[in-house]
Amino acid sequence: MQTCEPRETDRTDGSHGRARVVVLGAGPAGMAAALRLAEAGVRALVLDQARAPGGQIYRQLDQPQLDAAVTGKDYQRGRSLVDDFMSAAKRGEIDYRPGTRVWWIEALDDAQDDAQNDAHRLGVRGHDGISRELTAGRLILATGAMERGWPFPGWQLPGVMQAGAAQILMKQGALVTDTPPVLAGNGPLLYLLAWQYLNAGCPPRLILDTTPNLGLARTLRHPLRAWRARGYLAKGARMLAALRRAGVPIVRGVQSLAAEGNPRLTEVRYRLRGERDEHRLKTDWLLTHMGVVPEPQLPRGLGIEHRWHETQQAFVPDRRDDLSVCPGVWLAGDGGGIGGALNAEREGRLAALALLAELAASAPGGTLDRPALVRESAALRRRRRRDLSGRRLLEALFTPPLDWVERQPDETLICRCEAVSRAQLKVALAAGPAGPNQLKAFTRCGMGPCQGRLCGTHVSRLMASEQGRDMDEVGYYRIRPPLTSITLGELAQAPSDHLTTQSQ
Repeated sequence: MQTCEPRETDRTDGSHGRARVVVLGAGPAGMAAALRLAEAGVRALVLDQARAPGGQIYRQLDQPQLDAAVTGKDYQRGRSLVDDFMSAAKRGEIDYRPGTRVWWIEALDDAQDDAQNDAHRLGVRGHDGISRELTAGRLILATGAMERGWPFPGWQLPGVMQAGAAQILMKQGALVTDTPPVLAGNGPLLYLLAWQYLNAGCPPRLILDTTPNLGLARTLRHPLRAWRARGYLAKGARMLAALRRAGVPIVRGVQSLAAEGNPRLTEVRYRLRGERDEHRLKTDWLLTHMGVVPEPQLPRGLGIEHRWHETQQAFVPDRRDDLSVCPGVWLAGDGGGIGGALNAEREGRLAALALLAELAASAPGGTLDRPALVRESAALRRRRRRDLSGRRLLEALFTPPLDWVERQPDETLICRCEAVSRAQLKVALAAGPAGPNQLKAFTRCGMGPCQGRLCGTHVSRLMASEQGRDMDEVGYYRIRPPLTSITLGELAQAPSDHLTTQSQ
């Protein structure tokens, strides 16, 4: 390989299952990475489980279901990125595979890597429902973020839904609740959803804000961050002003929350900080949100080290300055730490530039100008540092209640998939499990369809509190395949020549 012009080895077909560069995810980071690679003549294989590009933030933007006045400018600004990505895919510069799930991933050992010039094997379930094996030379992980699980009594009831799910219904089907909902939690997305519901003609009945200490003092302690975050703050102020003008009540200082009903939600109970008595409110819908966290399964499935991030209140993958997480793998976007859509685009380009620089170093005399790549990366990193400095202020303003899970009643389900309550976890913790994996074996907590995505961090937090350990010491579940759901029937349909690595 002497140049980075498109060659046959950059392409993947249904029989060979081999690609030189694979991008996992077609959100802002994945699209930006694939486009920058295409500019350099490298044709990436982009695998994405959604049916259209955009990720969560730009979901359904190729065929928008709502007017821009409802969704807002942040949603619409992704149109050029989606259009450029789809145009490049139609020209054959990007090999885009929507409706594809990666259900297992592993690194090849050094001997295999040296012999085959390939670094990783993936189990891929295509849109046809058949599982195949793919061998990849280099990987860019751009799998994004997910909403933080937020347990409270009754959060499993029909009629209780996370804000992200409500947004998906809006973007994909132009659907809102049939009666005005109650919104509860904290974070920018909570108020964005409230504003979008207002614009869609279904103003929220009430917003219950659980932020511990939302005030001007935190902003004044970080004047430079406040200045750099002025765009975020101004946007938030405009949304709050619109909600107030519409008469949407906002109740701050919410200390506890519970949902009641049988078989579905009929009532919400909440208590304010400093009060003993609870407030009750009849409602058919409760939309909740407590921030977003990096999606854990693929990075952990690859064995990437994670560290507890105190301000984001999440485990975050260890990344080097060039966004690499291990040889031949880069992690871009919110999957490496929450930074927003614009930061994800920058990180996608940064990861692509790092990959191209590696290709240039391994093939001197090719068409890539390595010094130019380094200069481009340096400029992007400077802008990224400024923007992330401003976002740190948002993390300070919207820190979730740190002891929320510890304060929940014993009957609260921590693991909804396996119906494991806090009381059951307390009993198991009293037996002294060594870590989350042993606790999983004791209780089945984390063994359900979500594979611990919603309960994993809370289990670690409860164990850290009970045993007097820090979060890094306690750690997290050990992630094993399948990383996403797959049936035995789909495995059985896989051709036998796809169950082992293919040679060219």
